[in-house]
Amino acid sequence: MKKFEITAVLEEACKQTLLCRMFLKGDPNCYNCFPLKLGDELFLYMDEQDFRLDGFVVRRLKDLVEISSKQDIVNEILESEGVTSEIRRPDIDLSSWSSVLRYLSTNKCNAIFESENRNSGQIDFAIGRLEKTDDRYLYVRCFDASGQWEEKPAKIAFSELVSISFGTRYVEVFSRYLPVCPIERDISLVDPNPSSRKE
Repeated sequence: MKKFEITAVLEEACKQTLLCRMFLKGDPNCYNCFPLKLGDELFLYMDEQDFRLDGFVVRRLKDLVEISSKQDIVNEILESEGVTSEIRRPDIDLSSWSSVLRYLSTNKCNAIFESENRNSGQIDFAIGRLEKTDDRYLYVRCFDASGQWEEKPAKIAFSELVSISFGTRYVEVFSRYLPVCPIERDISLVDPNPSSRKE
């Protein structure tokens, strides 16, 4: 699909809260989602899996290769099961990755940070709390599968950041059993050049 076609579907879906099916670059899987907000380079949606909502995702528009509204019995099921009534729209600024990170920092959200190595194309994931940013990188204090915070933060280049997921079942449930995050404090994020972080 061309970008203008993708944008048109997203705009209509955001306006009417429509369930959509989407395909992402380099991924053969199909995903169901409720698009909620559209920026110039980023978009926000709620993930839908097995008739349940599973948190929010902010993703790059350029990674979306196909999207369409889903018109079948699934819509009726989601409505009857009360799933669509659970949809909410967080007040999050999608003008840049930095503005998204400010939201996470302000709300002390643990999140899943997905990045793509520009040389190998390999996808990496970091799960934890945003610690700080500089001109080129964000630093995430991760927790491991045993429920322990890592001693040093993971470093992710803004240019390689693909998506940020928050409010997911995995992260929210796991977070309730974690020890206090070592960086449990207010974090001031300085963004000297927001436009440079939209990629």
